[in-house]
Amino acid sequence: MTFNRLYFNRGFLYQNFRQHGWLGIVYLLLLLFSLPLYIGTQIRDVPEEISSLFRANGEFHWLFAVTIPVVMALFLFRYIQAGGPADVYHSLPLQRKHLLTMNLLTGYVMILVPIWITAGVTGWVSATLVEPAFSFDGTVISMWGLTMSVISLFMFTMAVTVGMCIGQSILQGLTVYGICLIPLIFWGAFELHLQRYLFGYPEKASKFQAEMISPISRLTSLSIPPDWSELSIYAALTVLLSVLSYLLYRKRHVESATQAITFGIVKPIFRFGFMFTVVLLSGAYLSMISPGNPQIWGVAGYILGGIVGYIGAEMIIRKTWLIWSGNILPRFALYGIVAALILYVPVANWNGYAANVPSKNNVEKVRIGGDQYIYVDNRSVKLDDEQLYSNSIGYIDAVLTLHQSIVDAGQALNIRGQNHYIPDEERVQIDYILKNGKTLSREYMVQESSFQQEFKNMKNFEDYKVVSYGTYALDNDVRSIGIRSSLLGDRAVYISNPQLIREFKDLLKAEILDQTYDDQESQWESIASAEVYQDYRAELSSKRVLDSPNLSSTYSIKPTYTRLIAWLKENNLYDQLQVSTDEIASAQFIKQEIDSPGKVRWVYPDPQFIDENVKGNKKVATKNKKIISELLQRQRSGDYTEDGTFYQIKLNFIKGQNVYMMLKEEDLTEEMRAILIDP
Repeated sequence: MTFNRLYFNRGFLYQNFRQHGWLGIVYLLLLLFSLPLYIGTQIRDVPEEISSLFRANGEFHWLFAVTIPVVMALFLFRYIQAGGPADVYHSLPLQRKHLLTMNLLTGYVMILVPIWITAGVTGWVSATLVEPAFSFDGTVISMWGLTMSVISLFMFTMAVTVGMCIGQSILQGLTVYGICLIPLIFWGAFELHLQRYLFGYPEKASKFQAEMISPISRLTSLSIPPDWSELSIYAALTVLLSVLSYLLYRKRHVESATQAITFGIVKPIFRFGFMFTVVLLSGAYLSMISPGNPQIWGVAGYILGGIVGYIGAEMIIRKTWLIWSGNILPRFALYGIVAALILYVPVANWNGYAANVPSKNNVEKVRIGGDQYIYVDNRSVKLDDEQLYSNSIGYIDAVLTLHQSIVDAGQALNIRGQNHYIPDEERVQIDYILKNGKTLSREYMVQESSFQQEFKNMKNFEDYKVVSYGTYALDNDVRSIGIRSSLLGDRAVYISNPQLIREFKDLLKAEILDQTYDDQESQWESIASAEVYQDYRAELSSKRVLDSPNLSSTYSIKPTYTRLIAWLKENNLYDQLQVSTDEIASAQFIKQEIDSPGKVRWVYPDPQFIDENVKGNKKVATKNKKIISELLQRQRSGDYTEDGTFYQIKLNFIKGQNVYMMLKEEDLTEEMRAILIDP
């Protein structure tokens, strides 16, 4: 009897629901409008079968789950953040654990009842619809209800626990979302730090999905429904936070209401956490917008962020900008040293990370290019790694030679400023599987011309071409092939004959694998592209077999693919892709001079340059069929340069179409030079 009276005081609970019950009603209405009403009003010719209700307007469900429970906690526990109400409530003949229990119970009811009413209404709406837009079973509804319950309760209990350490409601709410976002900020900003200062650190060194580490960032990945392991973690944290809230509430002083931080031990944690977060963000931001060396700008950002972050933390704690005292500089120096050590130790040269190149005897297999993905069911799915790795001794040796040369040269991982390009820059992603079962990964941005011989040796291996050009996809069954002209998109042919498909893909694969290094590096535009539609059956990284009838791969048909081009001609397909000189009325040329020392530009076929001709350059037009024929056979895809002479070209078709292309000065034929270059 005493237990019931103290822990479930009916008068107290009645007052809670009378004063704050409207929050539960708002939560219910929001959920009803965003789920059952949405499902009931959508119209589709064919119902979409979904495995999670978060696929139906799910971003709103999740948004409500991470916001409304926090608002509930702020209102229910507002009394501990205000001086007058705190004195009144704590003068009642109830122990703190009884107050906390009844407030928690009120919050749980206001959260769980709307969720499960919405789940029931959703099931009823789905069952009564004659032509539903979505198809799902009861298990999907139950999983939605369980997920919403766990996440909502987690956000509520976290807000309650944070409120025990914070003495202001506004700061309490901000701190809750700060805690949710800090793991994501640390994950992203600290990885940027490692990429910038730790030579060879891969862009995606961790296989962990960053969007999963925060309920707020989870909004971006709701196409992947939460699984049992994820829910178990949130459920365990909810229980832990509930227990912690009891312990903190018992120690909290009533007079700490309206203070920024209620416990002295929390103040240094808050100071350093706030300061270090600002340090990481400031360093990352300045390095990304740097016009020069991003490493120097990053260090400047860390120093500036440390000063601003520490001052900001002190102002929040003291609730005033008058923060000067005798111990502020020694304390700032201590925090600054700790922050500097955290940033410096992982990237220091003496840790051996940058110089670590495995020996050939320790390497089991290797791959270049990183993970490969396909797009299935509205999300990227990682393919199984096994087909991407090579255990060829010669290829392993070529990769190791390139890797060692890069390490010996000590190339900076990122020496570019904002929007500053480096000619022939190449991203090198290396993954080794060592004989002890471990994986060693490195990533570099280097100029290929500085390691031309090493790149040539590596790229001449079939092992490299199979992965780089995706020829492994040609080993699957193919339903049809579409070939489209690179010059005019409406010039296309389709191959559906099984015999012709086999011949085409065998020739295409042979042409790709027979490419020389010079063929691979050529800047000449391809004559056409081939879209290969596959009956795809792939083994994913999860070892799950995937069947999908809607996958395709695109391959360039280069001018050097002479055997494939001859095959197209033999089967009367080539002429259907080509443009005749008789279709073109004239060709226009305009010179483009690039002169920007120290600043590399990307030069490409630019319709605006030749049509608007802002600089008033001289235009030269010709109807010479030989010149037009030469233009149809050769064009540049683009070029990174800081100086050079280019010609922007426009082909005017008789039927009104326009095609734009580009040539370098050294590409001009004698006939072109005769009309373009003054004697």
